[in-house]
Amino acid sequence: MADISTLINPPDEVEQKPIVVPKAVARAEKAVKKEKKEVKEETNDEFTNDTEDAKVSQDSILLSFEKIKTHFPAARIKKIMQLDEDIGKVAQATPVVVGRALEIFMANLVEAGIYEAKKAGVRRISAQHIRTAVENTEQFDFLVDVVSKYLSAKN
Repeated sequence: MADISTLINPPDEVEQKPIVVPKAVARAEKAVKKEKKEVKEETNDEFTNDTEDAKVSQDSILLSFEKIKTHFPAARIKKIMQLDEDIGKVAQATPVVVGRALEIFMANLVEAGIYEAKKAGVRRISAQHIRTAVENTEQFDFLVDVVSKYLSAKN
């Protein structure tokens, strides 16, 4: 009859020491896995409703807006606003609000372009994708004349 210790710990299974991974590496791996999971979920959410003409979810716009680290200079916006002779003095908060609105608008346009690029199976956004996003999104109808000079993706 076999010894109890050999039954519990057979000789084939040598006790292995656990692999010690530095905390920084473990955190980085967790962050990468979490980011991949979020991207996968985001991609699945975006393509479930193909009947919606290039509509980008509000959550993805807000998420991309939160990632924006740069801001438009308020002084330059104020100068542009004052180029119009009808505009006199501008309140201090006005250029900041206009800059934020511009950032949100651009984030929305880029998100729509990303959607079109992913739909086409491309990893790089081009002017054609922005044009397609403008043509397919009712919100950007005022830009149709501006983007008409670029080649369409259909050609």
